[in-house]
Parts: sequence; C-alpha cells; structure tokens
Amino acid sequence: MATFHELDELVPELATQARAILTSTTNAVLGTVRRDGTPRLSGIDPFFYDGELHIGSMPDARKGQDLRRDPRVALHSIPWESRRLRDGADDPGDADVKLSGTAELLTDRDLLIAIWRSVQPDPDAEPAGDLFKIDVGSLVVTSVDDDQLVVDTWTGENGRLVVRRS
Repeated sequence: MATFHELDELVPELATQARAILTSTTNAVLGTVRRDGTPRLSGIDPFFYDGELHIGSMPDARKGQDLRRDPRVALHSIPWESRRLRDGADDPGDADVKLSGTAELLTDRDLLIAIWRSVQPDPDAEPAGDLFKIDVGSLVVTSVDDDQLVVDTWTGENGRLVVRRS
C-alpha cells in the first residue's frame, strides 16, 4: 500500500494524472464489501486534503459500515464525467482512473474538523458521519492515444507497467 504522497514520489506522472481526473469531476463509484462478502457499489465524491485521497460517509450509511468492518475498497472515476468539469478544474482528457486499496477511518478530532471545514461552506460546521483516508494498492489510468488503448498501471507488488493495445 502507498499513500498518495508516496505515489507522488514513486510514480509522479501517473499520480498527477490520476489526481487530475479524480478532482476534475464530483462523482465516482466506490466498491466496498458487504457483511455477507458480496460487493456493494455506491456513489461517492472523493476529494484530496493535504495531498491525500479521502472519502466521506453520511452518518449510518451502509458504505461507512462496510468500511468500518472491512477496509478494502475499489474506486472508479466515471469516464463520461471527465467532460463535466468542476469549476476551475483542468481538463484531464478522455481517461479514467481505477484504484484499489484500503480505507483508514480517521478519528483525530482536530484533523476531522480541519478536513470537514475544508469541504463545507459553513466555517462553524461540525463533522458528521465518517471520514476515511485511502491508501492505494493498485492504480490504473486508462486512456486512448494514437488509436491505441493505453493502460498505465502501478501496483505495490510490481511497480509501474504501461501497456498499449491496438
């Protein structure tokens, strides 16, 4: 596993591209593991705080309950969303991000307040629900270049590999 700060050092171009895609739009799809072991897909709004990838969960939401029990996650940007940019976001092009890793429940009150207030317009807002930091086990950016599918992958086990397919 690696934090996004570590990915910035290990694979800076890939990490930068993944961050651009994830921050260019609001929505992504989160995969968690239900109590019975089956997958659960949920909409999620991932965000970066202090260079690290985070997700939140409303109070008593199933995805938060899943992550408290089993921290394994999969996250996929929504490819067609890359053309609906957040205000001020750079256009990342036609690419999508997939990652798998683990979600760490944040419990430090001062950190929770700092993160919460960075994403809430009300400066007096109190944290509600759960906040998680995502550590990455694998990261994949898929794009098209010169009519070739480009699959740019990093894993903690094998490092970086770029595959082009016609």
